[in-house]
Formats: sequence, C-alpha cells, structure tokens
Amino acid sequence: MKFPRWIAPLWGLVQTATAGESDLTKTYQPLTGAATGGIVIAEVTCHHWYSNSASHSVNLIQARNVPPTDMPEMAKEDLNLASLCGLKFRMSDLGGGEAPLVTFDATGFVMPQGWLEGSPDGGVGSRDSIVRASLECVRRCLEGRPEKTPVKLKCKEEDREWLGKIVDEFNACDRSKVFFKSQPW
Repeated sequence: MKFPRWIAPLWGLVQTATAGESDLTKTYQPLTGAATGGIVIAEVTCHHWYSNSASHSVNLIQARNVPPTDMPEMAKEDLNLASLCGLKFRMSDLGGGEAPLVTFDATGFVMPQGWLEGSPDGGVGSRDSIVRASLECVRRCLEGRPEKTPVKLKCKEEDREWLGKIVDEFNACDRSKVFFKSQPW
C-alpha cells in the first residue's frame, strides 16, 4: 500500500506542534512540617513538563512532593498537603491585559490520615489551615501578576459554606500581605 508523500511531513508537523518542552520551574507548596507539627510554605523546584505552554507555576502547587533522602527505603510519602487533600489549582491567562483567573478545585477534598489526631478542634482548624496555606501558595506564585487575580471555587455542595468564606476572604485581601503564616499547633 502506498501512502501519499504529504503524510510524512504532515505527521512531523503534528508531532512538533504537540510536543512538550520541560524545564525546572519554581512554585510554592504547603508541606507537612514533621518537626514542628504544622504547615510549612516552601518554595520548591518542579520538573514542569509543559513549560513553554500557557501553564503556570500555580498549576504545580498540587504536584506530589517526595523529597530526596539518604534513606529512600523509609521516606516515600508525599509531604505536599495540597496533593494529599486532593486540592487542585488551574490558572487560565485571559490575555489582553485582563487579570488571569485561578480555579480552585476542591471537589476531591479529603483530610489526610493522621492530621486530625491531636487537633484541639477536631480537625476544623487543620482543614481551614491547609486551605489557607494552599491559597498562600497561590498568592506567592502570582507575584508580578495583577493585584486582584480572582480565585474561583469549585467544590462539593456540603463544603461550599466553609470553603466559600475562605476564598471570599482571600479574594478581598491585600495580596501584598501574607494570607497565611506557618504556625505549629
């Protein structure tokens, strides 16, 4: 069977147009502070596979974080609380000078096992702290972006009241000031 000559160049063009180019990218993540028992907002370096696309460091806040260790047989767990809780962030740049939109998807929100243990309020403060810490990561990733980049909430109906209050507070806050400060409980 013979193929027309134009198929090979067309296939090459399609492959080139859809290829990803990776790079190391800085983002922020809310990590478990094992030594302090709290949450640490950390600047982390991620392997950003689609770095030349419209993707942004906000999209990497929920990436798993298993840091390098000298004892790989023992330390295998994810330390990123956004990842462990199922929180996701997506930034869409609308272009044209308009502020980009950040979508905060909490439809898969779950508290990680062990985080409710020892919590004086039965986990409510812990749950709020994890969300606030994740939004602080968004604030830090948006440095140099328009001051009022809105965050749009997507969540289950039963979580809308408590999550909506936190997102409304974040959207109304002065983005030049810290929204969440790490504190052990």
